[in-house]
Amino acid sequence: IEVALSELRSIADTFDALLRIAQIESQDRTAHFTLFDLSALVADIHETYWIIATEAGYELTLSDHTAGHWVGGDPNLVRQLLANLIENSMRHTPVGSHIALELFAKREWIWLSVSDNGHGIPVEERERVFDRFYRLEKSRTTSGSGLGLSLVRAIAELHGATIRLLDNRPGLQVVIEFPKAAL
Repeated sequence: IEVALSELRSIADTFDALLRIAQIESQDRTAHFTLFDLSALVADIHETYWIIATEAGYELTLSDHTAGHWVGGDPNLVRQLLANLIENSMRHTPVGSHIALELFAKREWIWLSVSDNGHGIPVEERERVFDRFYRLEKSRTTSGSGLGLSLVRAIAELHGATIRLLDNRPGLQVVIEFPKAAL
């Protein structure tokens, strides 16, 4: 019964993730758009996940080069995007790894970076990891449905942001470029 209940929870979580992705891709979520300070949101997420990361044996740092990064969008969805990226870093890097959050502005863009010093993602697989249910071969033994990065990309695109996966030498750097809000 315990195993069956666990499997049912996993199926329900997968279905919920697929539903969220579909809602985001159909842009039903723009009704909750507002102007918000991305710096404050990232600092809040860092504070919450710093405790979790430290207890799990990871180092989580934050560098915000200029405060007051205002963007237009749904802060709860951006919070989900950032939580997914941090959780992926913790899930797919060895204990003791360094995970860095960085925020900086450049002209009309605000760049949010989540990087780690883990194993990274091979160049030839970087675009495929955004496909629903796709998982790297080495990730198949860890928990997850292969929907996290699909959700991240859908949220980024809904906000007019671009997402890139870069080599962190070693590890992975995920850069999301949000358009600055006109105040």
